[in-house]
Amino acid sequence: MTGTGPRLRRVLLATDGSDDAMAAAEWLRRLPLPPRRELMVLTVVSPPRIAMDVNELGEFHGALVAEARRLADGTAAELMTAQAIGRVVEGDARGEIVAAARQWDADLVVVGARGLSAIGRVLLGSVSSAVARHAPCPVLVCKGRPREIRTIAVALDGSDHARRALAWLAAWPLASSTRVRLLAVVEPLNVASNAPGMLSSGVRAGMAVAARERRAALEAVLADAATTLKGRVAEVQTVVAMGTPAAVIVEDAERHACDLIVVGARGVGAMQRLWLGSVSESVLHHATCPVLVVPPSVEELS
Repeated sequence: MTGTGPRLRRVLLATDGSDDAMAAAEWLRRLPLPPRRELMVLTVVSPPRIAMDVNELGEFHGALVAEARRLADGTAAELMTAQAIGRVVEGDARGEIVAAARQWDADLVVVGARGLSAIGRVLLGSVSSAVARHAPCPVLVCKGRPREIRTIAVALDGSDHARRALAWLAAWPLASSTRVRLLAVVEPLNVASNAPGMLSSGVRAGMAVAARERRAALEAVLADAATTLKGRVAEVQTVVAMGTPAAVIVEDAERHACDLIVVGARGVGAMQRLWLGSVSESVLHHATCPVLVVPPSVEELS
């Protein structure tokens, strides 16, 4: 199976000092990363929008920058890697994180799900969503209690973007004890409720055939995907379920205590905005564990 995979040479952690950002740092500490990598801890200072005279504004701005510097450098030091650096930039967090990831050639961006601080000045929920849509590399949006990555759910539907996400995960230095659930969902066909009675039996029969064909196709997709991971992890489970895809993925991940959900983004849409797709977008917002969003722009493996 060909696809994309991580170099994981450079990891960017965005922090604003909030509880969720601090949890993201702890998630990062527990990620299965190669020992030789560089880490940037980025803190964004947004210009204060309050009424002050020039001197007061300058002092306040200076205090924010100094606090941001302490936060970035302190977090980098706490992550205990010689290759960690702190960086402070000014502007809108959403754009600055994406710009830093692009300029630094980051291989992974790690953010908390939400939060609010005097430094960030914006809800990290809006930041994490924007970064997931615009970043040029995979984005890990961290949620829940930080812990080791033991069980991973991968959403697959036979599409290229889902295959890229799986290939990226497969190249990760996963622990041999890791369990992976490959999950595909057959979505029920929507048929008008006022269909003529004389056609209802035919419609039902056609729907049943379509569902069986879709299930068979997804079972083949999962079987092929499983070969990518077998021998590298402790267990690979394949599951084809029926229902609304995003809801099934989130519920299945909770039921099986997954520590990570991996989804693919579909591509670039209007104004160069990454189109996550309705399923990935919904999973990103409703999952209770971290979600790794893999865009289509990751370099192809040679």
